[in-house]
Amino acid sequence: MIFSDLTNWEKEKAVYPEAVNRGIEYIRSTDFSSLPLGKYEIEGNLMFALLQEATTKNWEQQRPESHRTHTDIQFLLSGEEVIRVAPLSEEAVISEESFDTKDIAFYDKVGAESSLVLRPGSFAVFYPGDIHRPCCSAAQEQPIRKVVIKIHKSLLGL
Repeated sequence: MIFSDLTNWEKEKAVYPEAVNRGIEYIRSTDFSSLPLGKYEIEGNLMFALLQEATTKNWEQQRPESHRTHTDIQFLLSGEEVIRVAPLSEEAVISEESFDTKDIAFYDKVGAESSLVLRPGSFAVFYPGDIHRPCCSAAQEQPIRKVVIKIHKSLLGL
């Protein structure tokens, strides 16, 4: 997992995987304010962007999830969002698994969670297996706009 923002990315990008840097460069060079919500191919189905809007909810109303095939770059465009994270451990109990069809599993139970607060310009990178609970409220429910870059594991040598 990586947690940073565009300002720090300039200083840190030398240590990021090249595919993650390409995804962040796509974010930097795209005017999302003029685009409708939806899917945008970057490198075919190996890397694509999902432009999304949601309303944050209390963390207990959001389900933890993980992926097997894709790495997520979750970049916040507007609003404020908390993403809770937990390591994959024996405490994690999957409640719904759709890795083969949708590359996602949801969890009923996870180990101890930490919280990341995303503000516009900040991002988190979740590798396959990283459990994350997105779209949680920081102080109160609010609308957010975000882009999620999905990177196939083959681009990362995984």
